[in-house]
Amino acid sequence: MTAAFVLAGLCAAATPPAAVAGAGQVVLGRFVETGADGPGIGGAMMTLVDSNGRAVEQVLTRESGLFQVTAPAPGQYRLRADRIGYASTEAGPFHLAAGDTVALLDPPMAAAVEAVSLEGVEARGDRRCRVRPEEGLAVTRVWEEARKALAAAAWTQERGMYRYEMMGVKRELDREGRRVLAEDRTYHRGYRRAPFVALPADSLMRNGFAAFSPNESVYRAPDAAVLLSDLFLDTHCFKLERDEDRAPGLVGLAFEPVPGRRVADVAGTLWLDPATAELQWLDFRYRNLDLPGLLLSANPGGKVSFRALPNGTWIVHSWEIRMPRAGSSTNPLTQRLVTTLDGITVQGGDVLQVHGNAGVVLQEDVGRRIVGIVFDSLRRGLPDARVFLEGSGAEVVTNREGRFELGHLRPGAYAVNFSHPYLERYGYVAEPFLVEVPEGDETATQVNFAAPSVSRALASLCRDAESPAGPALVPDADPVRATGVLAGQVTDSLDQPVAGAVVRVAWRGYAVSSDAGVALLHEGSSGMAIATDPSGRYLACWVPVDTPLDVAVLADPDEAALRNTGTETAYHLSDLVAARQRTIRISAQDPYFALDLRVERRP
Repeated sequence: MTAAFVLAGLCAAATPPAAVAGAGQVVLGRFVETGADGPGIGGAMMTLVDSNGRAVEQVLTRESGLFQVTAPAPGQYRLRADRIGYASTEAGPFHLAAGDTVALLDPPMAAAVEAVSLEGVEARGDRRCRVRPEEGLAVTRVWEEARKALAAAAWTQERGMYRYEMMGVKRELDREGRRVLAEDRTYHRGYRRAPFVALPADSLMRNGFAAFSPNESVYRAPDAAVLLSDLFLDTHCFKLERDEDRAPGLVGLAFEPVPGRRVADVAGTLWLDPATAELQWLDFRYRNLDLPGLLLSANPGGKVSFRALPNGTWIVHSWEIRMPRAGSSTNPLTQRLVTTLDGITVQGGDVLQVHGNAGVVLQEDVGRRIVGIVFDSLRRGLPDARVFLEGSGAEVVTNREGRFELGHLRPGAYAVNFSHPYLERYGYVAEPFLVEVPEGDETATQVNFAAPSVSRALASLCRDAESPAGPALVPDADPVRATGVLAGQVTDSLDQPVAGAVVRVAWRGYAVSSDAGVALLHEGSSGMAIATDPSGRYLACWVPVDTPLDVAVLADPDEAALRNTGTETAYHLSDLVAARQRTIRISAQDPYFALDLRVERRP
């Protein structure tokens, strides 16, 4: 089962800012603080309401408080002004004939002074979940403030006012959902309706928020327009909630599907700051999923975070969906194929910058960070070291002081590692360091690395290789001292690494004996062969020191006769034909030697 992400915010076509409306029935004016000389109020939502109580048109006031809203047809209307944290203000009713203009300029429309506070709202008491709760209830007060932010977000989304720079993130987590096994990032920029756009409400209410087939699983999330729709409000009930673990100090407006809903649906909570009445985020979880219990234990769901921009518009600036990653195995008792939880996939995105006509409207911070220093063997900062998250495309290079910073991270456990060209040429890979990036803590997570010397790096690479006994190659000769380490890389004539090449290391031993007064010279030969890894690197452990070594890349290693001696592979030297040979000697005082080899590229 493959998880698929279908939030259209990462791929939706964008439109430039909407043009000024044409002629019609117009209400224009200025919205100000109480008093004719009061300052203008920008970012207030002006809603034109018809005689049936339906909102037919909306617009946000400019910074000066000026606004212009056009009615779709002649008729009786009222004008409602909403701003978060304050009671709504109404003007009218007034009749708009065809082509009429109503001006609320002298005097202007003055705002109500009554502030709305949610700090006294308690989740205890009436715990019933209500569809469209009536006036006078605490849950209605909270919904009204959430509705204002959602309406501004839906209005902003509909008009496609901004150019966004966004980062899409797909992360593969382990079964516990803690360690990040892999992370892919993609960057997008350009005009679009909104960073995040859900499917239309009628489609989601009819077909559900998730769909499954033998080939894929598709999960969907709601946006502001969906949450405000009549279809959603008629099929979900609301109640108040507090949770000091998930959302300390915030008041929650929880919702869930009404009884009898059978399609895949969502339940969740809109979290608001009680001091400012501003909407912070929505977290949600899926209901009615036709999945095995083991996959449901991954708690599939998601989070959508909202942000107010300085001019009163609202956007979704961060979102994610959490999905189980399914696998299969055979039950050892029944021999039947069963579904397993292989891990968790989290896919979403973050807004990095928002650009308007006047320049940058919003510059987000770098998110969670991992910072630190890579030290060399003398405890000095090591420049040009590569620090990276394992299984991820995220990596940085240390500066002259050896410092690094990995940004734009989401909470989770990451395996952080480092490398450097002087270590990479030997194929040395350091042990990763598991770093926990906590939720809600803006402090950067610190981790430092100590790079080993070349000798220590090579010694560690040969730590698990079995040392040979070091017998004499010929009778009565001194045993071979095999304590050296030889490493390097094989490249072709285009400087490309050659994987799977065979590097031969050969040496000879001699002894002198006497037979009937005749001096005899005895010669013995031995060697080893090592295949290069995908990067063209090879490592030969326990090679003789203070002995001439003939090193070559075999021209046709497949035809060489091989025999295994202990843990190493030896060649019958008479069968070897070397493409190029070098003779070296490794000193017992410095038993580590680097030798790069080159082969000609065959046509």
